[in-house]
Amino acid sequence: MTKIEWTQRLGTKGETWNPIRARNKATGGIGHFCTKVSAGCQNCYAADFQKRFKNPVRYAAQDADKVELFLDEKALLKPLHWKKPRTIFVCSMTDLFFEGHDDEWIDSVLAVAALCPQHTFIILTKRIKTACQYMTSIDNGNGERIDLSRDPMIEGAAQRIYHDRTGEDPSVWLAVHLPLPNVWIGTSIEDQATANERIPVLLETPATVRFVSAEPLLGPVDLESLDDGYHDAVRLIIDCLTDTALDAYDSIGGIFGAKLDWVICGGESGHNARPMNQDWARSLRDQCKAAGTPFFFKQWGAWAPGMSDDTGFVSHSGRYTSDGTDLLDRLDLAKAYETTAKVGKKRAGRLLDGREHNEWPTNNQLRVAS
Repeated sequence: MTKIEWTQRLGTKGETWNPIRARNKATGGIGHFCTKVSAGCQNCYAADFQKRFKNPVRYAAQDADKVELFLDEKALLKPLHWKKPRTIFVCSMTDLFFEGHDDEWIDSVLAVAALCPQHTFIILTKRIKTACQYMTSIDNGNGERIDLSRDPMIEGAAQRIYHDRTGEDPSVWLAVHLPLPNVWIGTSIEDQATANERIPVLLETPATVRFVSAEPLLGPVDLESLDDGYHDAVRLIIDCLTDTALDAYDSIGGIFGAKLDWVICGGESGHNARPMNQDWARSLRDQCKAAGTPFFFKQWGAWAPGMSDDTGFVSHSGRYTSDGTDLLDRLDLAKAYETTAKVGKKRAGRLLDGREHNEWPTNNQLRVAS
């Protein structure tokens, strides 16, 4: 189980699933490993967790030789035993498409997802180019990427599940066709530069649902004006919420045949957290609202927005006490100004302008996306 807010969908349980692990060569501790690729990784929570697993390595390329990566077969099969629907964050402690992971491991992860249609598997990656390459590397051009019968362990599970569902005992199990209807693929962004770099590639990646997680949000992002650089000497400006683009001559519709199906936004938590300007979050909310795109506000993180004067600070999320007292009355409103203060994740809460934003792609949107 997990408390990650965007896994808490109605009718499902939130879960994390980490079948790819790292064994520390010196201590024998079993943890995880990844490498930091951009500013959003600076205060990675997963890296900080590794000491608890007796795996005290940095998420850095120079520490890669200190661990042995492997596919944990016991952990791999866990979703097969979860009968009730779950919303599952895949590889929450690393990146499924980390360059140290074998394609065969990714095959196995998606094979398990194919055997669990009752669950929704959410894959979030900063390595969207690798994800796109994997998802489009179909050997026979028929959409078949994963052969369940190649791995005896997976084949055995597939045979048992097929028998339970149909009462039959198949001699051949067909290959899995991608993209899977219960697998969502998203990319992390933290500012306009990473949005420009990663989102156009995401839109080219085959997936039932494509989403962006702007967390930690470290700068303003305009999803309606992504700079995709020059193509045939023409600069392309993309609106990824409506699947249109503007070149030097005209507006182009349906350029990718896809648009973002979901946007998550959140600030950074932890001791060294960097603050998120509330106008950055408001802008993403307003862009999504105008386009009809589901918007999920995950958290403020360690820094809360509020009002301050010379005497103190009142956060917007904790403005009212249990008896209804408005703490803003304690400030000199003539001198008060909007600001942020480091109060911790719990106190900061997840209210944006007084309300929670808990939106996911709807069933209709999922059918269109697939």
